[in-house]
Amino acid sequence: MDRVTRRELLGGSLAAVAGVAGTVSSANAEGDAASLGGDDWIELECAMKEMVLDGNRVRLRAYNDQIPGPTITVTPGSTLRIRMKNALPPYDSSAWNGDHNVPHGLDHTSLHLHGMDVVPHLFVPVGTSDPLAPMIKIPPGEHLDYVFEIPENHPPGLNWYHPHKHGATAVQAASGMAGPLIVKGALDEVPEIKAARSIPLVIQDIGLFPSEEDPDLWTYEPVQNAIWQTYGGYVTIHGERTSLRGGFTTGDYRLRYYLLNGTPFFRETHNDRPNEDTNPVASQLTPQRITVAPGEVVRFLMLNGSSDNLMPIVVDGHDLHLIAMDGVNFTQARTIPAEGYSETDGQFLLSPANRAEFLIKGNATPGIYQIRQIPHNRQFLDSAAKIIAEIEVTGPAKDMALPDELPVPSREYPLIKPEEVSRVRKIVFTGSVPGIINTVVGGDYLINHAIYSEMEVPTVVNLDSVEEWHLSLEDSHHGGVEGHPFHIHVNSFEVVSIGGIEQPPGLIQDTIWVPIDQTVVVRMRFKEYIGKAVYHCHILPHEDTGMMQNFLIVDPADRHDHS
Repeated sequence: MDRVTRRELLGGSLAAVAGVAGTVSSANAEGDAASLGGDDWIELECAMKEMVLDGNRVRLRAYNDQIPGPTITVTPGSTLRIRMKNALPPYDSSAWNGDHNVPHGLDHTSLHLHGMDVVPHLFVPVGTSDPLAPMIKIPPGEHLDYVFEIPENHPPGLNWYHPHKHGATAVQAASGMAGPLIVKGALDEVPEIKAARSIPLVIQDIGLFPSEEDPDLWTYEPVQNAIWQTYGGYVTIHGERTSLRGGFTTGDYRLRYYLLNGTPFFRETHNDRPNEDTNPVASQLTPQRITVAPGEVVRFLMLNGSSDNLMPIVVDGHDLHLIAMDGVNFTQARTIPAEGYSETDGQFLLSPANRAEFLIKGNATPGIYQIRQIPHNRQFLDSAAKIIAEIEVTGPAKDMALPDELPVPSREYPLIKPEEVSRVRKIVFTGSVPGIINTVVGGDYLINHAIYSEMEVPTVVNLDSVEEWHLSLEDSHHGGVEGHPFHIHVNSFEVVSIGGIEQPPGLIQDTIWVPIDQTVVVRMRFKEYIGKAVYHCHILPHEDTGMMQNFLIVDPADRHDHS
């Protein structure tokens, strides 16, 4: 389907705290208003945006001219109406060979509400159960209306939105198109949490190459079929070396920035030294500083919105009181001490797309403390240590309380019992470089040895059924050379075990890191919604080039033999 108009599809608005249909604000300045259309529609418009980062003139893609996009706030039981307008410039895909897993159509887009328990919304029309339904693609100059009914028992917490047009997701997200989506609810009314300042920490990466037309401009606008070769630092088309400056990448960029709430805190440049380490050259930039009083309790809402970077997080000098993962809170805060945390996972681990909400109580000793990512080598390229932000503990002391108990997120409770599991499935990330199937990209990124097919549905599940999925990687000879973040749409899952180690009950996520040589076991109940949806690796260049599969949730009372 090449053109979708608002008359052909339904889908979006927001819920507000004081009875208004929805609110939108900036991640940096609380209360900044954004455009509202008629009938309380929230308008999101994606378009190119020129700005300066770290002294460099850059051309990015943004929602409502903001990076990150405006913060959307909703409440359970409301109706969310979003008018998604595409103002991106036309892109020439005339040389595209029609292979869905070759990046293409960078001027088309769609909208995904990541982490929200709402109707499936990637295929035409929203909520369709047709196995042959095509993906939504909003052409430039068009808009599409999304309408979502937020469940009455939807958990409060941090979620986010981003594009999900196959073949364009990575380029659009890695040039700025992402924003936070917060569900307000019972968690926010806990007295100790209500008394605390709430500070968003929205992390994004921005991948850049020199413009082909303007030598003084950095952007990410690869021509059709152009592939950046991390090993070598040049661009090929169909395997032939070109003079192009940039191309689609599954590795590094010529230049990459990591942003916190839109401001760069870290820079990577391509390593051009031949026959040496290919890892990017890392440079720490000046981090933002957050002032906290001794004894003050502050709530942080952290999103790893980067396209591919795994982030083990540490807050120096502070016990960290984790209250939620992926928008679902625990029934009690889980305290990770300032000392003795995991050397590999930090105080908590954020794969790409994960969110964490946590409290800290300002150290009694004034000083500068860091919120940082510890370094690791668990991916294709090493990820250097990064100072994300600083906490300056200063001023008159306070003695604010931490909560003893948190409200039960009723949509996810009671927890699944082992005897409820009706089926066990194995989901295996596989692949190979160089590619045998996807020769244009030069790498195969597969699930269960299959590359993504828009019209195939390899997995069919029953509404209200409970399944246990075992997530793993094949050995290094079959693509298992780096971990992958598994993400599933529509419903969250309970994390049962990682590498054979049982996890504390109540760890509920929609995305989880699957390490090398370990199996991750999750259980999920397919609640409320039927329809065609996807699960995939949330390293976005992997997703865009084939590491994704469709699944179909069916009502067994109406089920035909889709399997």
